[in-house]
Amino acid sequence: MDPIAIVFLVIAIVVVWGGMVASLIHLLKNPDHLSGEEAAVDRS
Repeated sequence: MDPIAIVFLVIAIVVVWGGMVASLIHLLKNPDHLSGEEAAVDRS
């Protein structure tokens, strides 16, 4: 592989995995209370 291809591969991996990690952190800090058992309780 050319060095430029490796650089773009690393950038793509960082963007994809970084986005996943950021979304997981956001979800852990701001859980969705409208799903699961809590949704049945909150509908009253």
